[in-house]
Amino acid sequence: MRIYLLSSFLLFSACNVVEENDNVKKSEISLLSEKINKNPSNTDYLLDRAMFNLDKNKHESALFDLKQCLLIDSLNSEFNFLAAQSYFEISKYDKTKSEYGKLALECIKKSTDSDPKNHLALSLHGELNIAYARYKQAIDLFNKSLKIKYNQFKTHHLMGYAFKQLNQHDIAIDCFQNSISINPIYTQSYIEIGLIYQLRNDTLTEIYYNNVLDIDSSDVITLYNLALYYQDNKLYNKALVTYNKLLVFDAFNTNTHYNIGFIHMELKLFNIAINNFADAIYSNSVFYQAYYARGVCFETLGNIAQAEVDYRRAIEINPDYTFAIDALEVLINTNKKYK
Repeated sequence: MRIYLLSSFLLFSACNVVEENDNVKKSEISLLSEKINKNPSNTDYLLDRAMFNLDKNKHESALFDLKQCLLIDSLNSEFNFLAAQSYFEISKYDKTKSEYGKLALECIKKSTDSDPKNHLALSLHGELNIAYARYKQAIDLFNKSLKIKYNQFKTHHLMGYAFKQLNQHDIAIDCFQNSISINPIYTQSYIEIGLIYQLRNDTLTEIYYNNVLDIDSSDVITLYNLALYYQDNKLYNKALVTYNKLLVFDAFNTNTHYNIGFIHMELKLFNIAINNFADAIYSNSVFYQAYYARGVCFETLGNIAQAEVDYRRAIEINPDYTFAIDALEVLINTNKKYK
């Protein structure tokens, strides 16, 4: 009974803390709004409320106040930088606002023109240029930003990405390494280096992907890439172990189930592969490649009727899938004499 009462008290206390925190937040935004209502041309108050909303990733609410700031002082570097940042973030998740990318560019250009030493604005200007595939211009802006403040891990990373898009992979690796030197737990730079080495089928791929997994063992993209690297190099045991680790975090990963099935086909374990392809189909009912692969397994094991069903289903989903079309034709011709 005591345990129950104690638990209830702790729960009640925790609820009170949450309510008190919510009240503090409400009072903070309410106070800012009251100040703005009394003095709507005070950019300090408008900026404070914008920053309050930016801290909570409420970019549209922040942009409302930043627009007001810009009406009062259109050339202010900070206002333009924050407005550009908000426009850019909104454009990432709201594809209906296609003009926001252009508006972000307009604001960030005003920001860097007003304050050429604003390293954050220069870096964002570079990032926006990447979004428009202007990689050389982006690199120039990143270099300007880094000359002002070198220890910006994200800017080094973005510059590496720009060089990668220009197929200058060795320079890109150097940039990603600089990013890691500044922030050793920034996994994105390890991933990018791993991807470059994976394209080269270099054994260093394994090292960089494992660096990511040492930091975050649940990174399913890295687990998948590492497993695929093992699979491509016929390191099937390692591939299966890694794919199964991935399934712990993403049990319905269609491609993972399919690839496990493919490995079991390579190992001539067709009964197991059939189950793997069934799992892939369960995760994605229109995965026509899985129907075809399962059909191959059934045909290999002598289950001609089920193989025909799977080939036909693959063709039904994708009428142009030649592998299934050809397999079905051969299956029918080969087994005519048995009908």
